[in-house]
Parts: sequence; structure tokens; C-alpha cells
Amino acid sequence: MKKTLTILLVFVLVVFIAYTVNESNKSRVAYERALVVVEGKFAFCGASGAVPTGNTIIVEGKKFLEGVAACPVMDGPSIANNILVPNPSITPDSTDKTVWSYFWYFDSVAQAPTWDVLPTVNRSFVITKTQGMSNMFCMPCKVLEDKVNGVTLAECLGPINEAAIPLRRALRVVDGETSVTQAPVGATYPVGTIIPVQE
Repeated sequence: MKKTLTILLVFVLVVFIAYTVNESNKSRVAYERALVVVEGKFAFCGASGAVPTGNTIIVEGKKFLEGVAACPVMDGPSIANNILVPNPSITPDSTDKTVWSYFWYFDSVAQAPTWDVLPTVNRSFVITKTQGMSNMFCMPCKVLEDKVNGVTLAECLGPINEAAIPLRRALRVVDGETSVTQAPVGATYPVGTIIPVQE
């Protein structure tokens, strides 16, 4: 009987250790694979501009000026950063009144001010003291009750002049860096990301 109990305890201990190591590896692998594909509703801000709210927002422990962007709500696959949003399938407040802002490639999307569906156009611009950018990737958004031109919109809050890339830390953009966006020319604080420099 003692021998059976000892074997059983050793077995339970081995299973526990294996489970703990597996969970630890899952966390490490999840951290190494920051980008994940999610299915469901999300706000697409790639063709939007932002305006300052007068508040600040904390991203990865760093403080930035806060901007708000109006973005169409989409339903389907999207790309999320599971370091910023550890449970990307759960909305910011766990209800359908909010969504996260994620990214996907679109040839056309509803765009301000009319919210007609228009072709998306990639363009780049240089960040200066008078032309900044905003980052709305994996930021919380409130779904607005009233549709505009048949489009469901969300107001998303995100940092001004913070880079979406790198994925694991918040970096302030600086004058002279090039950003890419689909927001139209003239949009204030176009939503986008800097283009990493190859060294």
C-alpha cells in the first residue's frame, strides 16, 4: 500500500511539474508571438485622424498626450498585439458597448467626414513639430449608438506621437521620422506608425 501511495504521489508531482513548465512555456511563447489573428468586431482606425483630448494616456508605463479618433466598426478577422491586450477576444469592458482597435488590410473602408466607403490610399509623411501622428493600435474604443451614413462608429482613445512598432515597449516618435498612414492628407494626427529604419 505504501509503495502504491508513493508511486501515486510521484505521478501527481510529475504531472504538476509538467503542467507548470507547459504553462510557463505558453506564456513565453505568447510573449514571443505578440501578433495574433482575432475574429470578431473591432474598430479600424488606419484611415482616420485623431484630435487631442487635453488628457494624457499611459502606454506600457509611459505617459503621452491622448487623442481621440472616430473609426468604423468592422466584423471579421483582425490582427491584435496580445502584449497590450492579453485577451484580445474580450472587449475593454466585456460588453458589446466597446471594442478594441485592431488592424486588417482593406482596399476600401468607410472614411470621415461622410463615412462613404472609399479606397484606402497608403501614404507616408515626415513627422515635424507641426505634423504629428497618433497610434490607435490595440486601444480601447466606445461604440457609438447612432450610425452615420449606415456605418457603426467607435471613438477610440490612443497616444499622440507614440510608435505602434516596436510591439513590446512604448517609444515616442521624433521629428524627422517617416510615418505611414491611410488617413487623407490634411487629417490631424493621422493614425499610423513609423517605418523602422534598416541598419
